[in-house]
Amino acid sequence: MQTFINIILCISIIAVFLEGWIVFRNLKSSLHAYLLLSCIATVVNNIGYFLEIHTHSEEAFLAALKLSYLGRGLMAFLLFLFTAELCRIRLSQHVKNVLMLVHAAFYVIILTLEKHELYYVNYHFQTDGLFPVIKHENGIAYGLFMFLQTMYIAIALFWLLRAISKEKSIGRKRRLWVVTSAYIVESTYFIIQITGFGKVSDQLDISVVGNVVLTFCMYIAIFRYDLLGVTEIAKDFMIDRLSEGVIAVDREGIVQYFNEPAKSLYPALEDEPASVVDEIKHAIAIGKTIKIDDRIYTPEENELKEQGHSFGTLYALVDSTALKLKEYKLKSDAVMLQMAAKSMRERLLTTEELMRQDRAMRHDRRHFEALLLSLITDGKTEEVKKCLEERMAQEPHTAARYCDNTTVNAALTHYVSEAQNKDIDVKIKANIPSELGVDEMMLAIVISNLLENAIHACEKLDKEERRIEITAKYKEQLLLEIVNSCEGRVPLDDLGRPYATEEGHGIGTRSVLAFVDQTDSDIRYIAEEGVFKVRMMIG
Repeated sequence: MQTFINIILCISIIAVFLEGWIVFRNLKSSLHAYLLLSCIATVVNNIGYFLEIHTHSEEAFLAALKLSYLGRGLMAFLLFLFTAELCRIRLSQHVKNVLMLVHAAFYVIILTLEKHELYYVNYHFQTDGLFPVIKHENGIAYGLFMFLQTMYIAIALFWLLRAISKEKSIGRKRRLWVVTSAYIVESTYFIIQITGFGKVSDQLDISVVGNVVLTFCMYIAIFRYDLLGVTEIAKDFMIDRLSEGVIAVDREGIVQYFNEPAKSLYPALEDEPASVVDEIKHAIAIGKTIKIDDRIYTPEENELKEQGHSFGTLYALVDSTALKLKEYKLKSDAVMLQMAAKSMRERLLTTEELMRQDRAMRHDRRHFEALLLSLITDGKTEEVKKCLEERMAQEPHTAARYCDNTTVNAALTHYVSEAQNKDIDVKIKANIPSELGVDEMMLAIVISNLLENAIHACEKLDKEERRIEITAKYKEQLLLEIVNSCEGRVPLDDLGRPYATEEGHGIGTRSVLAFVDQTDSDIRYIAEEGVFKVRMMIG
């Protein structure tokens, strides 16, 4: 019998050690970590018990007992945590910390059991049985410790049976049944041992046999039902590392899972998960995004299904800040371009009317000149003088022609005239053809915005310092440069772009930058003391 027990213990120690090594090689999650620690605790317990049954003195037996309890005191606790992870039960870190302190206190009591009667009462060492043992009465700490172990087993079995009843996946359900069967067998041996039922428990710690059964069942779960590499664990491992918040709700509406990003966005998930889910469901129902701090999230709802069975809902909080900001920017740019286009159309209509009148006047001038020639031939000098005076009073100013592109020319005409009216010296040399590779209306708006900014800058200077130079050259691409005098040095941001320091300003610059992005053009702002330059390569 002794030989048989020794062989069983040696096999158990080796088997649990190998199980721990397999778990360590596949370590991916807290589930695996708790199983690994449980294996280590079981190895320590079994080694300690192996030393116990080979001692010949009370002192040596107590030393081996204390080593054994270093593992035995944590085995049930670690399996309890393992079960919580397996059944996806979220335990508060405070609960885990308190239980760890309780176990530490129990172990201190065991280490000092010779000095008090809290754990063993009236104990004595015996060697007349199958193996050496300590006979004792139970102290209050012993009773509390065994009660705690029993509670671990009862709660773990309740979690497992509840998880089995709700589980739809056949593979996962079988895995849970294997673990449950092992727990039932081990808890049976444990209860027999602590209650002293049967003569064997007086001579041998039969809970060790329960450890062997548990180890065997864990091997089945690992190799037959893929406990260490299951798809669900891999999914959890990946989901916890997503940037999006993920919340899983079962069919009863109870939150069963949430990852770290979700917890950071909604700390209330720990205490009031239902209110968080209600808020997300409301946002989905009305089609709104959720703003948290300076980020914008789009909530999504998906039904969780496996093999045609629905077992809950998955809510995802997708960080759509960049997309929303781009959407807002595009809308803002569209509004700005629309406003600028409306203003530009009004200017174009005025300029086109002026040009239409000019063409009409040119047409009429031929008839007028023929009339003058006839009067001069007849010697009617006074009438010629009178006709010329009337004609000069009626004729409008001829529209300037700065480039071949009619639309851009209208913009240049308007702003050059406006600048000259404000005593700004304007020099212009523009070679802009009628056919461009970009929308000529948008280009006219861009030039209008740049000239308007240049005029505003010049207005702050004395009249003799005001100047604007416009240069445009076309060779496969349009090269445009506008230089204007200014007050001091214009401030630029980190991207080298001017920024508005007054409310309501900066719209024109944003419109220009929007054009640059849309047409894949290049722009460069150069700020020098008293001079500001804009250079563009368009198209």
